[in-house]
Amino acid sequence: MRPSGTNVAPYFLWAVIIVTLACTAAGQKLNPTVMINGFGDLEGTVPGSNLPVCQYTLQRARRFTDSVSFALAVHPFAVDKERLESWTFKDAQGNNVVASKDSVARWQRGLQACFDYAIKIKKFRVLHVLGHWDPLHPVLLRPTTWRNLMNIAPQQKAAGHSYEDVMLQPVVKALNAVSSPSVVVWFSVSGEMGLSNYLHADAWRGVMANTRQQLRRKQWKDVKVATALNWQMFCGCIAAANPEPGSFDPLRYNASFAREFAQVKHYALPYVKSFKLLLSANDFIGISGYGSGYRLKQLSWRDMEVPLQTLAYELGFFGINLKEYTSRKPVIYVEQGLGGVLQYGILPAPDLATVSRYTFSGSWPVGGYKREFDPWQRQDFSAYRRDFYRATVDLLARGKGQQYKLDGVYVWSVGSFDVFGVHPVSSSSEGTFADPAIISMIKKVNGVS
Repeated sequence: MRPSGTNVAPYFLWAVIIVTLACTAAGQKLNPTVMINGFGDLEGTVPGSNLPVCQYTLQRARRFTDSVSFALAVHPFAVDKERLESWTFKDAQGNNVVASKDSVARWQRGLQACFDYAIKIKKFRVLHVLGHWDPLHPVLLRPTTWRNLMNIAPQQKAAGHSYEDVMLQPVVKALNAVSSPSVVVWFSVSGEMGLSNYLHADAWRGVMANTRQQLRRKQWKDVKVATALNWQMFCGCIAAANPEPGSFDPLRYNASFAREFAQVKHYALPYVKSFKLLLSANDFIGISGYGSGYRLKQLSWRDMEVPLQTLAYELGFFGINLKEYTSRKPVIYVEQGLGGVLQYGILPAPDLATVSRYTFSGSWPVGGYKREFDPWQRQDFSAYRRDFYRATVDLLARGKGQQYKLDGVYVWSVGSFDVFGVHPVSSSSEGTFADPAIISMIKKVNGVS
């Protein structure tokens, strides 16, 4: 997801473990996401429940699917996109807990308990883990930049720890502690971390191989490991160092891509060979599949290829043919959603054009659902959201679009994105962001009664 404001579904605001419901040929196709933002979601309990946020959300999600994904993210303290000082986790109050032997072990214990609940209690059969880092300035304690623009390597140490130490190893150890021969594990070791993937492709290929090898030491039905890209700005290297005004506007960025690529071409192309090897090493193609500029009327399954088409357009400038990879590997939207909120704000969008243009902009209400922040109270917005998911369901039911196949979609499920109503903050006595009509469509394509 793109950079967002304080109470908005984040690109870099929170360290997130997203539990996104995963898909295989035998699993469901369109599933919720369980958001885990720190220790507060792994410990303590949801009011009125005896479960932490993770287990509470899993309990609600099980009504729609038997597949679940856990996407983790941690906070690097970074002065800018390259100068890394330390790694941190969030506690229940939103304070930063610096990575140490004890805090990493605490993180791992919380994850293990959540994975264990998913497998042994709720009987999920597919687990997908999506890794994120969300950089914060160590003094100002505000987002340094969007994670996609961070130039740090997965094994780069800061204050004694690396991303591999605080993210990948705790996940692997927590999973392996509760392994089951009836469960498939999909692990996106990175999500929307394009500049790092592109400039440090060989390092990512190495940690992927190590992660895959460690997971396969235990009894799992299958293990798949990959790096997941954003649908746009896949490498983080175009319009990143000195972006034009509005370059984060997806449609303006697309229109100016050729011109901006020409300015950095001689710097970017030497990394293509290693990046292609990284794509080949992926067991699946994972994409944050939000897209932008969808038609405002008569959305169809053909429109839902926009994220893949946009990614293919960009890759073409680098001499990379996306179809060479999608034809041989499963294709997953590891994130997708429709937020309905004014760009990087919390108030509902003013019109449908804004909803369509900034699909990734949604509210994440800290105090729970509030009617005044619900964009779907507008009848035309609500109808559009239903059309959006009807088109997505139609594409998934077909299995293949005009150019690309699509094997599964994981819906961002918190606040105004949460069509399922699985997250605790997505509902309150005032109402809910959930939509029963969309739920009915999704249950049908998932084969759930």
